[in-house]
Amino acid sequence: MQYRSQFHVRRRSPRVTMTVLVTGLVVIAIGGLFALGIWWFRFRIKPTADVPVTNTIANVMSPTSVSAADLASTAAGTAREAVLRDVSGGSSTGTATRATADGQFSVALKASLPEIDREKELYEAWLVRQVPYDFFSLGEIVTNDDDEWVLEWQATSLASNVAGKFDGYTRVVVTREAKDGNPDPSGHVLRGEFK
Repeated sequence: MQYRSQFHVRRRSPRVTMTVLVTGLVVIAIGGLFALGIWWFRFRIKPTADVPVTNTIANVMSPTSVSAADLASTAAGTAREAVLRDVSGGSSTGTATRATADGQFSVALKASLPEIDREKELYEAWLVRQVPYDFFSLGEIVTNDDDEWVLEWQATSLASNVAGKFDGYTRVVVTREAKDGNPDPSGHVLRGEFK
């Protein structure tokens, strides 16, 4: 008498086995690519050199700390001259003088600056107040007959004491601007403090 087993071993066809194997490999490959993508996104080396920085008011004209002595001297209107030093890596220099005459506030600036293509660029001077933070343009710096870069600016106002309004503006900044119609300041060339 022959016994037949009730349990019959069922074999998978080679086609089904191959499909399961390929699907498993595809899932593992996608998971590996996903993990590699996360690793690359989180730990990749970020470029630090030769990355252009967009010039905005926030990163060009940012407030810095001011000492109590600086505030006291400028609040009293005693600081009259600022020595301008090159902050662009060049050798430019300059001076700025502020004065009050007949209740009018004025600034005179003289600097040695590199030659630029005047069709495309200009130099612009700014006065900066640290507390509360504010700045405004004094205008374009031009050359005189001696080829020196100069600017003479005077506040125009009908107010009787216009000079007191500018006492807190202690920093002078010279920027190099493109003639692109953008009124915001660009990269600093010279900077100094009235002390």
